[in-house]
Amino acid sequence: MPKFHGLRNCVTCDVYCTPMNYVDNKGKRYCIACWTEENNPNHPELQALRQKVTEAVEVWKCAKWTREEGPLPVGPKSVQSD
Repeated sequence: MPKFHGLRNCVTCDVYCTPMNYVDNKGKRYCIACWTEENNPNHPELQALRQKVTEAVEVWKCAKWTREEGPLPVGPKSVQSD
């Protein structure tokens, strides 16, 4: 299972995909660096993109809230007719 549940790995470099750092195309998920390298191999900031994607994996974490920490919403409030 991926480190971040719900987000898959890049099909090219197998790095975990974090929010805002991936592209879905034809059922396959690519990280931004691999997508850019495939479509524009002469991009001047390709190494910076790859570094950004790999660093984002270490920084980003899923936040899991409990009712004590949150609190989580209880649901929609019912309409009261007085």
